[in-house]
Amino acid sequence: MTVEMLDRWRCQACRQSPIAEEVGDDDHQEAYRVCPDCANRLRRLALRPIEWFNLAAVHGWNKFLLHDDFYDQDGSASQPDAADYTTEGMEAPTPEMCAKSLDRLIDYCITRWRLSRPDFEAFGPFATSDILASLQERAEMGNRHVLKTALELCANVIGSSAAPWVHGQCERARRDNALFAWAEAAAKCLPSPEGLHMTIDALKSLRGRDLQNDMAALSWFRSPEVLDWIEANAPFENVSASWGQLASLSNLYWVRAQDWLAKRRPLSLVALDALACYIPHQGRAPILNRINPMLKGGVDRSAIERTLQNYASDDDASRVVARCRFIIGNLDKLHVE
Repeated sequence: MTVEMLDRWRCQACRQSPIAEEVGDDDHQEAYRVCPDCANRLRRLALRPIEWFNLAAVHGWNKFLLHDDFYDQDGSASQPDAADYTTEGMEAPTPEMCAKSLDRLIDYCITRWRLSRPDFEAFGPFATSDILASLQERAEMGNRHVLKTALELCANVIGSSAAPWVHGQCERARRDNALFAWAEAAAKCLPSPEGLHMTIDALKSLRGRDLQNDMAALSWFRSPEVLDWIEANAPFENVSASWGQLASLSNLYWVRAQDWLAKRRPLSLVALDALACYIPHQGRAPILNRINPMLKGGVDRSAIERTLQNYASDDDASRVVARCRFIIGNLDKLHVE
C-alpha cells in the first residue's frame, strides 16, 4: 500500500487509526475524516495539540471546531469538555521540526493565525519549483483557508515564478472570499499593473458593504491609480474609515489630501481618515502596522494644523471634530516622507 493510499485510510487527526466517521458538524461540504476517539475529542473541543495541528493543516484553523476561541496557537484546548484532558506526549511539532520537511512546513503555515518573516525565510532551503508544486496541490483540495495561505506564500516566498498560477486563481478567489489574499500575490507576482487592473475589475460588480469589505484588496498595490478609483467610487453617505485607510496605503500626497479637504464630503472625510492612519495608535489595522505608510510630499506640519482648523470651523460634525483634534494633537507622531 502506498503512502498516499495510507493517508486516505488514516484518521486526519491522529494519522494512525483508520477513518471510521465523517464529522460535518461545522462544515457538511468538507467533513473531518477521523477515527472514533478523535471524533469524540473533536466534538468535545478536547483535541490534543498534534491532533489539532493535523486537522488544522487540512481544514484551516478558523472553522468552528478548531477555532482560536477553543484552542491556543500551540494546539492546546483552552476549554475542553473532558475532565482528564492532557497534552503530555501529544505536542504539536515545533517550527524547527517543521522546517526540515517541505510538507510539514506548509502544514505549519496553514495552522498559524498570522505569518511573519521567519516563517517565510524557513522556506529558503527548498527549491521554488517544489514549493509552488506543493502549494498548487494543496490549494486544489478546495479549502478556502488553504488557498489563502498558498497565495500568501506565493507572494512572500515564490514571487514572479508563481505568476501563471496566481493569475489563474482570480475567479476562485472572488468566489471563495479570498480576494484580499489573492491581491497580495497579484501585487508581488504579476507584472504591473496587471494585478491592479484585475482587482479593480473584480470589484466592479460590488456595491455597499460588499465593496467596502473587498476594496481593501487594492491596498497591496500602493498605487496612485487607487486614489483615482477612490475619487470615482467613494459613496456620498456612510463613508466608513476603510476608505481613508485604503487612501493612506496608496501613496497619498499632502497636496491631494488638501484638494480632497477643499472638495468637502465625501472626499474630505476620506482625507481625514487617511491622515489619522499615518499616526500609530492602539487598535490600528494590522496592514497599517505591517506596511507603516507615510504621507508624501514635503509635509509642513503647521500647514496641516491650519488646514484642519479651518476645515473643522466649517464642518462641526462630531466625527470631523474628533478626527481633527486627534490629528492636530498627534502631529509630532505623524509619519511623513
